[in-house]
Amino acid sequence: MKLVKNWKQVLSGAWSVRLMVIAAIVSVLGVFLSIVSSDLLGWNPVWFAVVASVFNVLAIPARVIMQEGIKVFQSFRSDESGAIGRRGAVAGASAAVVMALATPFIAQWEGVRLEAYKDIVGVETICFGDTHGVQMGDTATMEECVARLQEDVERFYADIAGCMTNPDIPAGVQASMLELAFNVGSPKVCRSTMVRKANAGDYAGACNELRRWVIAGGQRWPGLSNRRADSKRSLCLRGI
Repeated sequence: MKLVKNWKQVLSGAWSVRLMVIAAIVSVLGVFLSIVSSDLLGWNPVWFAVVASVFNVLAIPARVIMQEGIKVFQSFRSDESGAIGRRGAVAGASAAVVMALATPFIAQWEGVRLEAYKDIVGVETICFGDTHGVQMGDTATMEECVARLQEDVERFYADIAGCMTNPDIPAGVQASMLELAFNVGSPKVCRSTMVRKANAGDYAGACNELRRWVIAGGQRWPGLSNRRADSKRSLCLRGI
């Protein structure tokens, strides 16, 4: 076994390494909670397993796609000569970051059920709120549910990405819109005032639109009100 020549740069600058380190830390926290008592601390170790799986999966494309950009990014980050400067390096948000923010939030609020059931409006659902091709009587393992969640998050983000014409929308706002799309559908989100305000740069206004999405099946649900308030606080307003 031989180390690559730029191993120091890889360890310090590769997103794949960073994501795998985060996954390892999250996994250790999950084990710690299961030993101490997740009930006492108010956390379910299942969410840690889901988050760790997501970061591990994201590390694969990060290793293949982002690796070549280590030196270029480091040079760009240290360049103060242009009009962009350091602040330009943090403008916008990558899809990986947005999905990493939204996935554990979705998992927490959707919950996980390994047998098909009908949601509050009667739609056949399984795992973490997955409704694609589900029929009553279907079952799934936890591993299959995590895979379905990852696929759904990627699909919904791809759906709404084309609706976001402003490249500087903060990651938290994007994650909140992604979470909303997961819950109510991408077409509704793309046509929403929330997306219109985010594209116009009114990020606080976009976050405030979440309070309108609390009705399902023709009635207001306290659970949706709590979910939207949490999305606004935990995702949307972060970094604004």
